[in-house]
Amino acid sequence: MTVLQSQDRNDAATQDKLAVSGANRRTLEAIFHHPSAHNLEWRHVVALLETIGSVEEKANNEFSVEIAGKRHLLHKPHTKDLTGSEVIDLRQFLIAAGWSHEASSQAAAHPNPAPPSLLVVVDHHGAKIYAIDLASDDVSKHEITPYDPHHFLHHLTHKDQSHERGQRAPEEPAFYESIAQAVALGGRIVVVGHGEGKSNAADHLTEYLRTHHRNTYQRIVREVVADLSSVTPAQLLDIARKALRE
Repeated sequence: MTVLQSQDRNDAATQDKLAVSGANRRTLEAIFHHPSAHNLEWRHVVALLETIGSVEEKANNEFSVEIAGKRHLLHKPHTKDLTGSEVIDLRQFLIAAGWSHEASSQAAAHPNPAPPSLLVVVDHHGAKIYAIDLASDDVSKHEITPYDPHHFLHHLTHKDQSHERGQRAPEEPAFYESIAQAVALGGRIVVVGHGEGKSNAADHLTEYLRTHHRNTYQRIVREVVADLSSVTPAQLLDIARKALRE
């Protein structure tokens, strides 16, 4: 195996808040761009990661990255560019390692605020995502608010509902991929669905995340079945509160 960058340099980059500029700065901004960049070149990503951490080449085109004590495994893409899901996973890793492009003009490393806990309500008509605030010990101050800051779910409906309306049905993977992108930068996740087995879109969502977005899947703390035709925001908050507290 070939070590592309030593651990000593990784520690120095973290301790000294090594500035990023030029091409590396543009690559960092592209990683954090919303919606996700689709022309982010592998060689540019490796150059950035070599600057702010250590990159070790493994077998089968796998690369182990370490930054600030956090580790991430990257697969070299078959084309020159990373896929959208690979960019999202890399973004999550950099955030966990304390990096963001929204620093000063020096673009130095710094920790981000804790991401919000999320409640995903999904059925075969569509999906809604809520941010859950349980910061206070006073239950009366707990809040549930709509969450889709980057408009990944804007005008999105499931293919079944589009069919009912006589519209062209989107592919099912695109439906679940949009949900995956919307929750990519959140914290713990509670999924609420309607029905059982194949009729439960929540089951399809969790399986999609398990297969395509393993890091996001591991943040799911509970999947709950509820009657979405009559559930109220207060009841959704109660469901999320119990799941997150437990």
